[in-house]
Amino acid sequence: MPNTYRMINATKDLVAFCDLARAAGWLALDTEFVRTRTYYAKLGLVQLWAAGEWLIVDPLNGVDLTPLWQLLREKQVTTVMHAAGEDLEIINQQCPGAPQHMFDTQIAWSFLHEGAQIGYAGMVEEMCGVSLDKSLSRTDWLKRPLTGPQLDYAAADSLYLAQVYPELKQRIEAASQYEYFVQECAFQVTKRSRKANPDYAWREVSGFAQMKGVQRSVMAELAKWRMQCAQQEDIALPFLMRDPVLTDIALQQPSCKAALAEIKDLHPRVLRQRGKEILAAIQRGQAVPEQNWPRLIPRLDDHSQYKQWFKEAKALIKTSAEQVGVAPSLLGSRKQINDVFVWSKYTDDAVKAAVPKPELLLSWRYGVAGKAVLALADGLS
Repeated sequence: MPNTYRMINATKDLVAFCDLARAAGWLALDTEFVRTRTYYAKLGLVQLWAAGEWLIVDPLNGVDLTPLWQLLREKQVTTVMHAAGEDLEIINQQCPGAPQHMFDTQIAWSFLHEGAQIGYAGMVEEMCGVSLDKSLSRTDWLKRPLTGPQLDYAAADSLYLAQVYPELKQRIEAASQYEYFVQECAFQVTKRSRKANPDYAWREVSGFAQMKGVQRSVMAELAKWRMQCAQQEDIALPFLMRDPVLTDIALQQPSCKAALAEIKDLHPRVLRQRGKEILAAIQRGQAVPEQNWPRLIPRLDDHSQYKQWFKEAKALIKTSAEQVGVAPSLLGSRKQINDVFVWSKYTDDAVKAAVPKPELLLSWRYGVAGKAVLALADGLS
């Protein structure tokens, strides 16, 4: 491994690095970003390692990252990351569907250690005997100049990824679960490339189960309005309106600005700037015919057969996991199991055609257990 990293601020240097990575067949990649008040994460740094080259790329310094995005599209190049979820979202803003071939070291670790989750620092300490200082994790990565310690902290991520990758690769390729691991990495890339559909944003609002009658339609319009604003104006959802406020508005359905002002915790700035839009969303929801209201998703415990179903589904997950040699927690978590119940009992065909299936019904999980869990739910009255 090289003794130190290089900061690059010229596109030609990135092109040269990409040529090396292409020839090597793999690269280690990490990003530093900021997402506090914005809907989309803002890229601050890219840390890279390949073929003995250890780099930090500053995208705020005029470097054109196109050569890197093009490299990640190539099937013969493996991109090594750890817990890549948010990194994948950033990549997909510029390069949808990339990387073509990802190796996530956290996923590999989980398959090799009975579903255990491990952070990057924990993995490095376990495998390299190095204790990383994570005190700089809350750095504002968009601020310039960055200090030497901040850059050192960022650079370490790609360096140790490159160190642990060969061993993890060898171990997972020799494991019986290797094909499931490959499919899980590909699934995570697909999952993180999805763009949320505002028409169905109501499904993610925590207060939706409280809605009755037309309140569900009003909530759907409010949630749609909020997400459209967030996406178009790049504002984090909570900075537009938090879920409890959205829920209160849908429950009370104020008809004028004065009544809207009585909603607890509605920010005065939002009332002043967006009050008319909120009232218009309420009116649109009230005008929707009853047959088009979103279907109620109640508390699952309210279904008379849910508890017994969940017990049987959990046992099925355990048995199926043991048969294929993976941890039950990797195959199906409580949330993933419950999502199948909601899909079966409380999701209309029109919604099913427009939103992603539950994770248990996709990729390797479907054949191993998801199909049987769904059949168990479909068989209930």
